[in-house]
Amino acid sequence: MTVNTLQEAVAAQAHRQDATITFGTSAAREQLTYPAFAEQIAAAAGGFADQGVRPGDRVLLRVTGSREGVLALLGLMHLGAVPVSVKPRVPGAMLGSYVAMVTQQQGARYAFRLSGPGLTELRLELRPRSAPGPEPGERDGLAFVQYTSGSTGMPRPIPLSHRAVLGNIGAIGAVAGMKPGHAGLIALPLHHDMGLIGVLTSLVRGIGLVVEEPGAFLRRPLAGLRLVREAESVHSAFPDFMLRYLAARMTEAADGREGLDRGLLRSWRTVFCGAEPIRPRSVGAFLNAVGPWGFDPGALVFCYGLAEAALMATSHRYTDTATAFRTEGTTTTACLGGTMPGLDLRVVDEAGLECADGEVGSVRLRGATLFDGYDGTTDHRTVWFDTGDLGSLHAGRLHLSGRRGDRVCVGGVNVFATDVEEVAAAVPGVAECVVLPRTESFAVLVVPERGRTVDTDRLAALVAAEFGAAPERVMAVAHSALSRTASGKPARAHMLTRLEQGALG
Repeated sequence: MTVNTLQEAVAAQAHRQDATITFGTSAAREQLTYPAFAEQIAAAAGGFADQGVRPGDRVLLRVTGSREGVLALLGLMHLGAVPVSVKPRVPGAMLGSYVAMVTQQQGARYAFRLSGPGLTELRLELRPRSAPGPEPGERDGLAFVQYTSGSTGMPRPIPLSHRAVLGNIGAIGAVAGMKPGHAGLIALPLHHDMGLIGVLTSLVRGIGLVVEEPGAFLRRPLAGLRLVREAESVHSAFPDFMLRYLAARMTEAADGREGLDRGLLRSWRTVFCGAEPIRPRSVGAFLNAVGPWGFDPGALVFCYGLAEAALMATSHRYTDTATAFRTEGTTTTACLGGTMPGLDLRVVDEAGLECADGEVGSVRLRGATLFDGYDGTTDHRTVWFDTGDLGSLHAGRLHLSGRRGDRVCVGGVNVFATDVEEVAAAVPGVAECVVLPRTESFAVLVVPERGRTVDTDRLAALVAAEFGAAPERVMAVAHSALSRTASGKPARAHMLTRLEQGALG
């Protein structure tokens, strides 16, 4: 069966009686079979239609990991409307102003669980439709709109076609080897592409799915892991910080009252790791902690992804540390692998010429899973997209250096914010670190661990010795002084403005 749209692809899996969708890992969790969930999606579409929503209408919503949040998203798609995923917070901007900006940009009249001038708030009402099937659409038609994280300014719209999303889902499923009988576990924010595409991939591929709100999963990770223990194969996604967090929690559990379950992670086939720099210390700690629980290191898949490419652009399945990481001087980068099917990648210098093997340059992409430009009219199947990332190719495999805006040239020495953060975060007494790049200098903000102090002069000297470039200043600040986007990225531009205003002391 050929499907053109996401709503058709999800509906095509409605017959799977043995597949379930579970929301939440607590005693109050909800579990539905695929057929029952499909009925609810169609009924949600009927409810939105009765409230005036029509195919093509753009509807603002905050996508959450609850049953209601996922149903609202899928019900709107089923109806042929265009969901517009709005971030729950924006650094340095009033949420009301942000919502007003998005409303105007999208020409939206409706919103779900969101209010603003000119918006009619929708309710989730399950009303069976006389025509319960999904609204037909064009493969190149608009599926939904996401917004960038806002780490370097106000978020920008990312319009994604059904073609782009379905193409990327197919590539992800192929890398993971997903098939019916498997299960997906998603415990990431669904307003972020890694969580949203993770949920859609499971539904389109017809595998079992457990969706949990991130905060609840972090409080009780073992509860979520146990829900997929009996699956034939398990697929999930954890950024670097979750590897570190799970390493600590699994070690505590093994040593504590809960004890060690040697088969808990035996069926895990894929853990996609991306969204932030992947560090050898995080990976090492994770593999050491989860090995006794039956985890196969080959389940780790390093990837480079961005919302503009629907999600995943490259992937590399872990084999060993020597292959997974490359160290040059003070910098260690993860091998992010080769491109996904349907994508082309190149690294170019400032003149736009192809870089030699190992030479750092701008990463550019084109292909079938790219978005249609921030203006919605650029065909990046043929027009190269400048990702804003810097990296290098080694035997055709991508290694990222960092964001272009996070690089500082100090006295002729190039320094990346994330590299300095890694060195500073390893200093005893440092709980968190964020580097704020300027044109030819940088500042370092450190949050001391509770009850400890950080010698900022000594830390400045360490950074200068490691990188051959001294920071303009190193400041110890409270945790509350660090601003992050809704996706967890440091809001560097906002914090730099506050630093210059003297508001971070």
